[in-house]
Amino acid sequence: MALSASVQRERLAQLLKEDGNSVCADCRETGPTWASTNHGTFICTQCAGVHRSLGVQDSFVLSCTLDTWTEKQVDHMEANGNLRVNQLLEYCVPKAIEVPYLSKTDRDTREYFIRAKYVQQLFKGVPGRSPRAPERIVRQGSNNADNGKSPRSMSAMVEYIGIVTIQLVEGKNLIVKDLTSSDPYCVLTIGLQSRKSKIKYKTLNPTYNESFDFSWNGVDQLTVEVFDKDELTKDDHMGKAEVCLEPLLRESGLVLRDWYTIRHRKHKDREQGQLLLELTFTKIQ
Repeated sequence: MALSASVQRERLAQLLKEDGNSVCADCRETGPTWASTNHGTFICTQCAGVHRSLGVQDSFVLSCTLDTWTEKQVDHMEANGNLRVNQLLEYCVPKAIEVPYLSKTDRDTREYFIRAKYVQQLFKGVPGRSPRAPERIVRQGSNNADNGKSPRSMSAMVEYIGIVTIQLVEGKNLIVKDLTSSDPYCVLTIGLQSRKSKIKYKTLNPTYNESFDFSWNGVDQLTVEVFDKDELTKDDHMGKAEVCLEPLLRESGLVLRDWYTIRHRKHKDREQGQLLLELTFTKIQ
């Protein structure tokens, strides 16, 4: 159930005053205005940009002041919070790991740490592991990341209107990149979010049946690039398909299922197979 704007703001404002929540869970910047709702942490604008790029299955990001929240989402934030989550996910951070600190951390360092913390959960408390708090210092060589205004960090300011679910069903008539066949996999991208499918060996007609969720701003298109996996050399590019998502705006829950042509990335008139995709859009209420 969606909360009224006034109740939402009041509850979140109170939570942001609690110990640990008044600073970003990842870099300790003061005054966080964003949240990773599935983890239950409050985060700053720069870290929110990284969280957005992880995708909604790893971090569902909402604005504490601009977005509409459900009662369940606010309850989850109340049950967790920065201190409780960090006690688990920052239980043992090796000294060699550079930890984000305020705005003076470059994007790459910030992204490496956040992925390790939330997606891989490398610092999580496990039996036999001794606790070690992260060292948050400004290290030589760190920069101000353009005061948080670089194109990548500005992605945190994008307001998403819903979730696009991409069902990668199958491919057909892909091109040969090895002697007689290929080992194709797909990389799906919307904005700064990317997902990779499983590799299908020795086939030009792969069956995937994999599902991927993306936050969507109602504008960005979907790009699907197909690669041939090579063990000893760089993976070969097999072509890409570009998919306009605007038809999904007709109605929430609309399902579009179609074959999309894979084309050479430079020679657009050269067809190199097809992909069957099923697209669904769910609007954030």
